Formats: sequence, C-alpha cells, structure tokens
Amino acid sequence: MNTPIKVILLVAVSVILVSSGYTMLFTGQTTKTNTSENNDAEKPEPSDTLAPSITSSTGDTMADAGTPVIITTTFSDNVAVTSAKLYYKPATALAWSSKSILSGSASLPLPADSNESWYYYIQIDDAAGNGPIGDPSTDGSSYYTIVVMNTPINPPDDNETNGNNGNNTQNYSRFVFIELGTKIVCSECPKISIILNELYNSGNYPFYYVSLPQDNPKALARINDYDIWGYPTAYIDGGYATLIGSSIQKSDFEKNITSAAGRITPRVFISTTAHWDNSTNIITIHIQVENHEGSDYQGQLRVYITEVISTKWQAGTPMHFSFLDFLVNEDVQISANDYLFINKTLSASDLDPENLMLFSVLFSTEKQTGYSQAPDKNPFEAHFVDAVNATRVIQGGNLPPEVGVQNPSVKYFHRFGKPVRKTMTGKTVVIGKTTIVASVHDDSRIEKVEFYINNKLMATVTQEPFQWTWHKFSFGKKTIAIKAFDDSGKQSTASIDVLAVML
Repeated sequence: MNTPIKVILLVAVSVILVSSGYTMLFTGQTTKTNTSENNDAEKPEPSDTLAPSITSSTGDTMADAGTPVIITTTFSDNVAVTSAKLYYKPATALAWSSKSILSGSASLPLPADSNESWYYYIQIDDAAGNGPIGDPSTDGSSYYTIVVMNTPINPPDDNETNGNNGNNTQNYSRFVFIELGTKIVCSECPKISIILNELYNSGNYPFYYVSLPQDNPKALARINDYDIWGYPTAYIDGGYATLIGSSIQKSDFEKNITSAAGRITPRVFISTTAHWDNSTNIITIHIQVENHEGSDYQGQLRVYITEVISTKWQAGTPMHFSFLDFLVNEDVQISANDYLFINKTLSASDLDPENLMLFSVLFSTEKQTGYSQAPDKNPFEAHFVDAVNATRVIQGGNLPPEVGVQNPSVKYFHRFGKPVRKTMTGKTVVIGKTTIVASVHDDSRIEKVEFYINNKLMATVTQEPFQWTWHKFSFGKKTIAIKAFDDSGKQSTASIDVLAVML
C-alpha cells in the first residue's frame, strides 16, 4: 500500500474515533448506564402501611363571643399526612361543618350574639388511606368543648334567667376544678357521680373534676386535707364552695360552677402536654405556667394522675377520673410576666396510657377557712384554685369498659333479689335467690362479662342482659365481683361485699 492511501486511511480512522469520543462525552450515556436506569425505574415504591398519629391539640378551651378562636394541632406520619380536617358546630346544631387544618391551625369565628358552647374534633389521614385517625374521635361521638364567654357582667347568683328577654346570661372567665370525695360502700355516691358526669359530658359548663375514692389510700390523704365529714362531698375550686350529701341536686352544681367560673383570679395560665413512648413505656409530661401579672406569683401546683374509667375503685356506678396519685405536688414561684417549665416522666408499666388523664391545678397560697359540715363544723384550710388545665395522655385512646354492680344495691337489704330497705348497719344483705345485674358500657364493644363469688368464676355471659342468677347454697360474708372485657381485651372490675343467706 502506497503512502498516500495509508495517510487517507489513518485520517478516516482518526475522525471516527474522535467522533465516538465526542458522542460519549456529550451524552454521558452507555448501554450499561441505560440498563441501570431502566432497572431503577422498575423497582416498586415502598408500601405505606403505618397510620398517621395526632400528637397534640388545643383540647377544651374558652373564647370571647365575637372573636376568633385558634385551634392548633400537631400530627405525624411515616410518609405524609395528606388530609387534616377540623369538624365543628354550635352545641345546638345537628350537623358538623368542616375546614382544613392541614397547616396545623385553623380559626373559628364565634358569633357575637351567642353564648352557647361550640364543639369540635379533628380527623387526619395519609395518602395510603391508613386512617382516618381522630382526636378525640373520628366521627364526633366525642368532642372538645369551646366555652363561649359573652359580654362581661356580674355572674348570676342563682339559676334563674337574667334580663328581660329570658335568656340565661352567663360570664365564664375560667375553668372550675371539682374534687369529689367518694367511696365504694356509699349508697348515695353513685347519684352524685352520675350528675357530675352528665354535666361534664354536656359541655355546657366550664369545669373539670376528679373522683377521690376513700378506698385508695393516696386519695384518702387528699380527702383528709379537707377534714371530710361524710360521703359524698364535692369541693369546688379548692373549697370556694362545698356541696355535701345525698341532697345535692344538679342545679346546685350548675349554680356553684357558674359562680366559681366568674371569680376574679390572678392572670396565670397553665398548659400540659403528654407523650407516651411505646418502645420504652415512658410517658413524658411538659407543664408550662405563665404569669401575666405585673408582680411575682406564688402558688401550689398539683398534677393529678387519674383513670378516665376506673378499673377497680367502683361498685354501684362506674367511676370517672379516678385519682391514682400526684405527679407533682409542690410550691411554685414565677416572676412577673415570666414562664415556668416543668418536665416530668412517668412509667406506664402498671398503667394503661390510653386510660390516663392529667389535671394540672394551681392553688392559691392565700388561706381561707372552709367547712366540711355546714355551717361551721369540720373546718379546713382552703386554698382556692387560680388555674386548671387537663390533657389525655393519648388523645382518643381506646378506653376500658365501664362496669358497675347494679344489683344488689349497696347498703340495702334484699329479699329474693329485690331491694327492700336500707340496712341499719350499713351492710349489704341478700336473702334467697338473687340476680346479679351488671351495669356495663364500652366505647367499642363488650366481649364478655364474668361473675365471681369469692374469686371463683361462676358464670360468663357474652350478650345482653349481662346478669347471672345466684341460687346455690351460701351463707356468710361473700364478695361479688364482676369483670367486663371489651373486644380489645381490656378489662375492668367492680365488686361488692354482701352478707348472704342462700338455702
């Protein structure tokens, strides 16, 4: 091959090689790279199987008529919360309205010409539809209350209407705190418990309450602070008012709650949040106290640990917000226009976090004199309540069953299962065949109810009516116990001691 031909071939090969290099340089792609990208595109997206969760919300609150109330919430999801709605309505409305709260807050304008309470709940979901998750419910079966305050006036001193238009004009400036002294062997205590629970659930009055069962030594220690005379006794706002005995009426609570809610108190506020870590079974509690006064504030902070539904301290009627112990019980001092932060932890190893509610209460250091036996007997040192706040540890958690012994009745003499009269000794007596009747309710479904005599299982009932007839030979002191189980396996127990004669 001659030299010119060699030169031409060498130039042609060089052009081809250079052209290939430029192609690879500017496209940055090879056959191998394209294959890799195709493989990545074929990989399936990870599936989302975890439900979102609501970690906090405003809860029960108060607001002035004619002004907006801001509802806040925090929530999380392993991917993303894609839907968050605030459902709300006036107390008298039949249907719920809704708006987005995906940003974490929403404003509700309150009418200027109304003082009725408003209700709300929050519902969230993720893109995979692992919800809905609600706080405190997903469907409005339970809800938070916004107590609406109207134009400030002097609070009424009775239950009669005020003004010529016949409307009951109320001025709620704060929430009220009630401590109910009660016990298992108490024929009149169930009546008062029912009244308080109905008022609380109505949302018409701004108050919280705890039950202090004498049978719990730690609750008894608190009751002794009031030098209690008899059961039931309700102490309103630390002794600002005291209601005693079986003659207490619903109207008595309404009048005294209204009066206490209108009290002038220091401008101090308290908020409480709780978070349960299910991996460590530890509950972390954050308490914030704000002093908006121009001077230092001194008070006593008590944080009550309670069971929303008592699992053991009840007989005739299920007990609500039953006191277990104090998480905090200490004096506090806060500088003018300053804040106090308190962080606590609580082991949930022996507790049901879904059934826990915390009440944070600030008591005044100023001493007053109250009487547990009107008008001037059983005196006690009263410290009125300056502020109160409450929170569920797990918002909207599954509660254990409510259970009580409906029959036999505490402190009554029964003949063939029928209560005849109260006994002189305060004992519960049953003569002849007796039908044991359970009072049972649950937020989901009752799976079964067990009946025991002296810890021996006598019968298991899986459908209503939840009752069992006791007719076998028995004589002497016996303990009747009823255990209720819901469809999640949670249980509650109610018991009663009786003197039995079964022939």
